Amino acid sequence: MSVNQLSTDNSAPDSHCSSCGAPYGEGISGWPRTCPACGNVAYRNPLPVAVALQPVYDTKGTALVVITRTIAPARGGIALPGGYVDHREDWRQALVRELREETGIEAASRDVRLVDALSSPDGHLLLFGVLPERPADHLPESAATDETDGWHLLRRPEELAFPLHTVAARAWFEGRY
Repeated sequence: MSVNQLSTDNSAPDSHCSSCGAPYGEGISGWPRTCPACGNVAYRNPLPVAVALQPVYDTKGTALVVITRTIAPARGGIALPGGYVDHREDWRQALVRELREETGIEAASRDVRLVDALSSPDGHLLLFGVLPERPADHLPESAATDETDGWHLLRRPEELAFPLHTVAARAWFEGRY
Protein backbone atom coordinates (compact mmCIF):
# COMPACT_ATOMS: atom_id res chain seq x y z
CA MET A 1 0.00 0.00 0.00
CA SER A 2 1.40 3.40 -0.94
CA VAL A 3 1.61 6.39 1.39
CA ASN A 4 -1.01 8.13 -0.78
CA GLN A 5 -3.39 5.26 -0.10
CA LEU A 6 -2.62 5.44 3.62
CA SER A 7 -3.60 9.08 3.82
CA THR A 8 -6.90 8.54 2.04
CA ASP A 9 -7.91 5.04 3.13
CA ASN A 10 -7.87 5.70 6.88
CA SER A 11 -10.27 8.62 7.03
CA ALA A 12 -12.22 11.26 5.23
CA PRO A 13 -11.48 14.91 5.99
CA ASP A 14 -12.88 16.00 9.37
CA SER A 15 -13.98 12.43 10.20
CA HIS A 16 -12.08 12.25 13.51
CA CYS A 17 -12.10 14.33 16.68
CA SER A 18 -9.16 16.74 16.80
CA SER A 19 -9.06 16.36 20.58
CA CYS A 20 -9.01 12.59 21.16
CA GLY A 21 -8.75 11.16 17.64
CA ALA A 22 -11.95 9.09 17.86
CA PRO A 23 -14.04 8.78 14.70
CA TYR A 24 -17.23 10.86 14.68
CA GLY A 25 -19.24 8.02 13.18
CA GLU A 26 -22.21 8.06 10.88
CA GLY A 27 -24.86 10.68 11.39
CA ILE A 28 -22.50 13.31 12.81
CA SER A 29 -21.98 16.05 10.28
CA GLY A 30 -22.19 19.80 10.03
CA TRP A 31 -20.63 22.30 12.39
CA PRO A 32 -20.22 22.58 15.31
CA ARG A 33 -20.05 18.87 16.08
CA THR A 34 -19.66 17.02 19.36
CA CYS A 35 -17.37 14.02 19.73
CA PRO A 36 -19.30 11.00 21.04
CA ALA A 37 -16.15 9.69 22.79
CA CYS A 38 -14.83 12.74 24.68
CA GLY A 39 -17.56 15.37 24.34
CA ASN A 40 -15.26 17.93 22.70
CA VAL A 41 -17.17 20.45 20.60
CA ALA A 42 -15.40 21.16 17.30
CA TYR A 43 -15.92 24.19 15.11
CA ARG A 44 -14.92 24.56 11.50
CA ASN A 45 -12.00 26.87 12.14
CA PRO A 46 -8.51 26.69 10.69
CA LEU A 47 -6.51 24.87 13.35
CA PRO A 48 -2.81 25.65 13.59
CA VAL A 49 -0.50 22.66 13.59
CA ALA A 50 3.10 22.84 14.85
CA VAL A 51 5.51 20.48 13.07
CA ALA A 52 9.08 19.73 14.17
CA LEU A 53 12.13 19.41 11.96
CA GLN A 54 14.70 17.82 14.28
CA PRO A 55 17.99 17.32 12.44
CA VAL A 56 20.44 14.78 13.80
CA TYR A 57 23.82 13.48 12.70
CA ASP A 58 25.75 10.26 13.03
CA THR A 59 28.49 8.41 11.14
CA LYS A 60 26.10 7.95 8.17
CA GLY A 61 25.45 11.71 7.82
CA THR A 62 22.63 14.09 8.65
CA ALA A 63 18.96 13.06 8.90
CA LEU A 64 15.58 14.18 10.20
CA VAL A 65 13.60 12.52 13.00
CA VAL A 66 10.30 11.06 11.76
CA ILE A 67 7.60 8.91 13.34
CA THR A 68 5.37 6.07 12.16
CA ARG A 69 1.73 6.94 12.94
CA THR A 70 -0.53 4.46 14.74
CA ILE A 71 -3.62 6.69 14.64
CA ALA A 72 -5.81 8.10 11.88
CA PRO A 73 -5.45 9.94 9.70
CA ALA A 74 -2.61 8.27 7.82
CA ARG A 75 -2.28 5.31 10.18
CA GLY A 76 0.91 3.44 9.25
CA GLY A 77 2.36 6.45 7.45
CA ILE A 78 5.67 8.18 8.11
CA ALA A 79 5.40 11.82 9.26
CA LEU A 80 7.33 14.57 10.94
CA PRO A 81 6.48 14.90 14.65
CA GLY A 82 3.76 17.46 15.22
CA GLY A 83 0.20 18.22 16.16
CA TYR A 84 -2.38 20.81 17.02
CA VAL A 85 -1.55 23.90 19.02
CA ASP A 86 -3.61 23.83 22.22
CA HIS A 87 -5.75 26.75 23.34
CA ARG A 88 -3.51 29.55 24.70
CA GLU A 89 -0.35 27.61 23.86
CA ASP A 90 2.52 29.25 21.99
CA TRP A 91 3.21 27.37 18.75
CA ARG A 92 6.85 26.80 19.76
CA GLN A 93 5.72 25.22 23.03
CA ALA A 94 3.28 23.05 21.06
CA LEU A 95 6.09 21.96 18.74
CA VAL A 96 8.40 20.80 21.55
CA ARG A 97 5.45 19.22 23.42
CA GLU A 98 4.48 17.22 20.33
CA LEU A 99 8.11 16.24 19.71
CA ARG A 100 8.38 14.98 23.31
CA GLU A 101 4.99 13.18 23.22
CA GLU A 102 5.70 11.44 19.92
CA THR A 103 9.42 10.67 20.28
CA GLY A 104 10.54 11.21 23.88
CA ILE A 105 13.00 13.83 22.60
CA GLU A 106 13.28 16.88 24.86
CA ALA A 107 13.87 20.34 23.39
CA ALA A 108 13.54 23.96 24.50
CA SER A 109 10.92 26.16 22.84
CA ARG A 110 13.43 29.04 22.77
CA ASP A 111 15.53 26.96 20.33
CA VAL A 112 12.73 26.60 17.75
CA ARG A 113 13.14 28.70 14.61
CA LEU A 114 10.20 29.20 12.23
CA VAL A 115 11.18 28.06 8.74
CA ASP A 116 7.83 27.85 6.97
CA ALA A 117 4.09 28.43 7.30
CA LEU A 118 1.99 26.47 4.82
CA SER A 119 -1.78 26.18 4.39
CA SER A 120 -3.27 22.81 3.55
CA PRO A 121 -6.25 22.41 1.21
CA ASP A 122 -8.41 21.39 4.18
CA GLY A 123 -7.80 24.72 5.92
CA HIS A 124 -5.09 23.86 8.43
CA LEU A 125 -2.15 26.19 8.95
CA LEU A 126 1.08 24.24 9.45
CA LEU A 127 3.93 26.02 11.21
CA PHE A 128 7.23 24.26 10.58
CA GLY A 129 9.97 24.89 13.11
CA VAL A 130 13.54 23.66 13.01
CA LEU A 131 15.56 22.79 16.09
CA PRO A 132 19.34 22.77 16.44
CA GLU A 133 21.10 19.73 14.98
CA ARG A 134 22.15 17.18 17.59
CA PRO A 135 24.02 13.88 17.67
CA ALA A 136 21.76 10.87 17.09
CA ASP A 137 23.46 8.91 19.87
CA HIS A 138 22.24 11.52 22.39
CA LEU A 139 18.56 10.85 21.62
CA PRO A 140 16.38 8.59 23.77
CA GLU A 141 15.73 5.10 22.44
CA SER A 142 12.86 4.85 20.00
CA ALA A 143 9.75 3.59 21.77
CA ALA A 144 6.07 3.31 20.89
CA THR A 145 3.78 6.06 22.20
CA ASP A 146 0.00 6.56 22.24
CA GLU A 147 0.21 7.83 18.64
CA THR A 148 3.34 6.27 17.13
CA ASP A 149 5.35 3.10 16.64
CA GLY A 150 8.35 5.15 17.69
CA TRP A 151 10.79 7.33 15.81
CA HIS A 152 13.44 6.67 13.19
CA LEU A 153 15.67 8.69 10.87
CA LEU A 154 14.80 9.97 7.42
CA ARG A 155 18.07 10.12 5.50
CA ARG A 156 16.81 11.46 2.16
CA PRO A 157 13.64 13.15 0.91
CA GLU A 158 10.74 10.81 0.29
CA GLU A 159 6.98 10.99 0.18
CA LEU A 160 5.57 11.27 3.69
CA ALA A 161 2.04 10.64 4.98
CA PHE A 162 1.06 14.30 4.66
CA PRO A 163 1.89 16.28 1.50
CA LEU A 164 3.08 19.39 3.35
CA HIS A 165 5.42 17.27 5.50
CA THR A 166 6.90 16.03 2.23
CA VAL A 167 7.34 19.63 1.02
CA ALA A 168 9.03 20.71 4.26
CA ALA A 169 11.33 17.68 4.50
CA ARG A 170 12.38 18.13 0.88
CA ALA A 171 13.08 21.84 1.48
CA TRP A 172 15.22 20.95 4.51
CA PHE A 173 17.23 18.34 2.59
CA GLU A 174 17.74 20.83 -0.25
CA GLY A 175 19.15 23.38 2.21
CA ARG A 176 16.32 25.88 1.80
CA TYR A 177 15.71 25.98 5.58
